[in-house]
Amino acid sequence: MRRLSVLAILTTLSSVLLMPSPAAATGIISSLSIAPSTVRDGETAQGTVTLAFPDTVDNTVLVFSSDPNVAAVPASAVVPAGSSAVTFPITTNAAAPPTIVQITAWVGNTPRSANLSVNAATPPGPSLTSVSLTPSALVGGQNATGTVRFSAAMTQGANVQLFSSNPAVAQVPTDTVVAANQSTGAFNLTTSPVSSTTTVTITARWFGVTATATVTVSPGTPPAPDVVRITKARWKQGLLTIEATSTNPSAILSVYTSSGGFMFNLTNNGGGRYSDQRGWVTNPQSITVRSNLGGSASSPLSS
Repeated sequence: MRRLSVLAILTTLSSVLLMPSPAAATGIISSLSIAPSTVRDGETAQGTVTLAFPDTVDNTVLVFSSDPNVAAVPASAVVPAGSSAVTFPITTNAAAPPTIVQITAWVGNTPRSANLSVNAATPPGPSLTSVSLTPSALVGGQNATGTVRFSAAMTQGANVQLFSSNPAVAQVPTDTVVAANQSTGAFNLTTSPVSSTTTVTITARWFGVTATATVTVSPGTPPAPDVVRITKARWKQGLLTIEATSTNPSAILSVYTSSGGFMFNLTNNGGGRYSDQRGWVTNPQSITVRSNLGGSASSPLSS
């Protein structure tokens, strides 16, 4: 009889121990995405958390921003039972400086992160309208002249970012400057030899506005470079005066320091003549004028 009682107790205890516990959230984050991944100040993006598989209970996702002053997110979002995804808003500060904010979503011990680029809002007034390349088809090793254009003259000037979709084939500077009271700015595009014809997209970006152009680079031997001559190079009382010529009147001539630092582009006066005069606090001692078509010349500065 005692054995039967003990057996009954053990059977009951075993049943209790083997009973399933109440369901608990066990979701695993598969991915976190943000769309769009680039916004202007004051705009809203949307984050999407996707679980590896739907769960039988709700899953609470903790959400964090690396810089809440720039991009704010809710403290959490809930993936409903039976679902595998949830979205949440990301609001940006209308006066934030350009920056990249990391958004992180967390379920259990599994975090996922994605970046949101926040750009300054486009100022009122003239805006970037186009970028063009001349020539737009060339042999690898040749250079081209790029031009960014605004809808009207920029009173305080503008700095335009430049990007190449294939830097191994076509290279551009990181940016170009549109001078105050001008509507266009020029830059040099260089290319590398190629074994097959390749098309590269060049993108110009000013705040949230972008413009694109394409250049086609083909195999072959590039023509001889132009000849550049410096006819005046003078620094006097903080004023730098440079005059130069090129055998190609369509060339872009740029002035560099003796160590290779870019200073400014010369103004094309037509007929292969170029000049510019800039306030320059310190005497660079010597300069080099380079053409986008391959020619160059160097000279010490007179005073």
